[in-house]
Amino acid sequence: MARRGWGLPASGRAGCLVLAMGALASGAVAQDLLRPVQGGALKSPAPPSSAPPPVAPARPAQPARPYGLNAAEAARVPPLAPDRPVRVSLSRGQQAFFRVAPEAGEAWAVVTRALARNADTVLAVLDERGEVVAEDDDGGEESMASRVEIQPGDGAALVRAGTLENAGGRFEVVLTRIPAEPPADFGATQADAAGRPPLELGQPARVRLRRNQEAFFRLPDDRSNLVARTRELSRGADTSLALLDAAGTVLAEDDDGGEGLASLLPVGQAAAGPLTLRASLVSGTGRFEVVLEREAAMPPPDYPTTAEEARARGPLSPGQSVRIVLGRQGQAIFALPEDQAVTVVTRNLEGDADTVLALLDANGAVVAEDDDGGGGLASRIATGAARGQAAFVRATLLNNARGAFDLAVMAASGSGTAGASTGIEEAARRPALVIGEAVRIRAEAGQPAVIALPFDGRAAIAMTFDLGAGLDTVMELLDASGTVLAENDDGDGLASRLDVPAEPRPAFLRVRLLEDKAGEFSLVLVRPAP
Repeated sequence: MARRGWGLPASGRAGCLVLAMGALASGAVAQDLLRPVQGGALKSPAPPSSAPPPVAPARPAQPARPYGLNAAEAARVPPLAPDRPVRVSLSRGQQAFFRVAPEAGEAWAVVTRALARNADTVLAVLDERGEVVAEDDDGGEESMASRVEIQPGDGAALVRAGTLENAGGRFEVVLTRIPAEPPADFGATQADAAGRPPLELGQPARVRLRRNQEAFFRLPDDRSNLVARTRELSRGADTSLALLDAAGTVLAEDDDGGEGLASLLPVGQAAAGPLTLRASLVSGTGRFEVVLEREAAMPPPDYPTTAEEARARGPLSPGQSVRIVLGRQGQAIFALPEDQAVTVVTRNLEGDADTVLALLDANGAVVAEDDDGGGGLASRIATGAARGQAAFVRATLLNNARGAFDLAVMAASGSGTAGASTGIEEAARRPALVIGEAVRIRAEAGQPAVIALPFDGRAAIAMTFDLGAGLDTVMELLDASGTVLAENDDGDGLASRLDVPAEPRPAFLRVRLLEDKAGEFSLVLVRPAP
């Protein structure tokens, strides 16, 4: 009997056999499933390589900065050498530091140049301790460029280049050699000057000073009508002169009494023992000349020069005018009338006269002062500014000048209009302001102008206008007892504007000038717009 094959035809049994054999070789099937579609032999993975990984190409090295950003870094960069400019680029808050090459020698100058837009440089030379030896802002040839010069003995160690307010910027720094100057021909101290010959009349002494350095000169015994002055100042130099007694006490001093920033100091005053002239700079490094000159003698004064002389001569009277010729450091003093308010003015100024008037009390203390209140360089002052304390008036000239002028005395009116007074009681007896009619008022230093308001039962606006140069008015509304009801300072620029209600009445306007100035202004009262 034939054997059954699971009830399948021969072709089916062959397929099952194939599947069974495939099951026995399942690993081979799995690998075949991963074979690429295009077929081909299965490749083995590449063995690990012992060669090093490829190296990326190196970036080009940045060029070294040719300056340090602090003193320590400056020691690690090449020093500034003569005639070799260095380009500097600073960010905000940065400064460039340089050492100086030995071949520069002991006399050299360093400058900034080729400034980029808006750069404003500042140069400084420092000593070994980091202290400033010399400094400059705008002394260079270009606008906002800098220049500093160094001479033997200055102790220069580092150059510091920066910008104003550390704002940053780009510029060049270049060092050049300069000739060494001859040794200083002045005393470095007062004791040093005492051992040297005195300063010769008319022979200028050339001076170069570093920061905080001073020059001392012994003065000749005959000092009558002598003045010392500085001249030929280097760019940016600002000189100061002082007269010292044997103990070093300052007897007189001047900063800008000469031309521009130069100094002028009379040295002919009597003093026991030898006198010394001290010359210095207000700041920085600079050059200048010091020279002694003898001026023509001034005529003896025909006016009082002390309070004792003024008291003995008697007081000035309103309407009186006195011609005064003042020498350097001179003064004229006059007694003032008692129990009478006056205004004192200077006029007809000649020469270099720039007058100053001061009111003095009985002890000679200054209680009020005016420089240019009289217009131009003239002065004007009223005794009302001293509130009853004025006993004398003193006239002097600014800047150690010589000159002539008239001193005139006038009865003080307090204003230039009949309707203005200095107090409520007097204003109440005078005509009130008229709506729409402007009045011109002159107020003296320290004195207000008081004007009555009309009794018309209507509100108004009070305004000052057409103020004299430099004047600033303050306007107040007062009731009959003097109580301030309202106030205005700068309603329109430096002029005043004040709303005036219909009540109360009587009421007054009080106008005064700030800073105790004297001058003129206009006042008007108008109706408010409906």
